[in-house]
Amino acid sequence: MVRVSEEQLRKEINRLANRIPIEKLETVILLLESLVEQQRQGQTWEEALANPIYDDEPVTEEEEQAVAEAKEAMKAGEFSDWEEVKERLGLSRIY
Repeated sequence: MVRVSEEQLRKEINRLANRIPIEKLETVILLLESLVEQQRQGQTWEEALANPIYDDEPVTEEEEQAVAEAKEAMKAGEFSDWEEVKERLGLSRIY
């Protein structure tokens, strides 16, 4: 078995993360947070992946309204592309 350094593994995670479509990033973050929280509670990663935590709280009217407004804004072209987001957050020099 080939041993891979932590640095190499983290670089690979970053490489893969940079290939995730922007509209899926929040989902990936929620998945990772769920895995970390379940591990903190004593589950193995294998158990956590087999039994993910789901948000079972009902969606509020405010949340539904915010989603509807965001969809309308996107249809109207009111959004930032990835390059604009990186620039605004000061990440363009890094990525």
